[in-house]
Amino acid sequence: MHQPARRFELSTTLNFADLAAEAERNHTGKGLKFVAKNGKKVRLRRIEALPGGDLKSALALLDLVQSKKVSNERRIEAMTGLLIAVASDKKAMRESVDALPLEQTMTVVERWMEQAAPGEAAA
Repeated sequence: MHQPARRFELSTTLNFADLAAEAERNHTGKGLKFVAKNGKKVRLRRIEALPGGDLKSALALLDLVQSKKVSNERRIEAMTGLLIAVASDKKAMRESVDALPLEQTMTVVERWMEQAAPGEAAA
């Protein structure tokens, strides 16, 4: 006799703490390492490692940095904002970026784009 196929229902409950721990395991140590002005180690996180608010900010700022349609002043502001948005320690990153000349800030942005966000660098 032919038996009907059994239907399996997934009754998995997703748990925020489990998801956050998984994200931390997947992204720990990844991204560009930066020693801030105050000596603190800051990680410039990859796009996919950013939580919601930081992700939205970073994507919008990345668009401005890469745009040819905005003024140089606006692109420079976007670079600073981008570095702060992706930083694991925003205060230390802001203090560092504020103290760096433009050329060195651009170097940090370029390195982050090359090493920490390779998929975005090509966009």
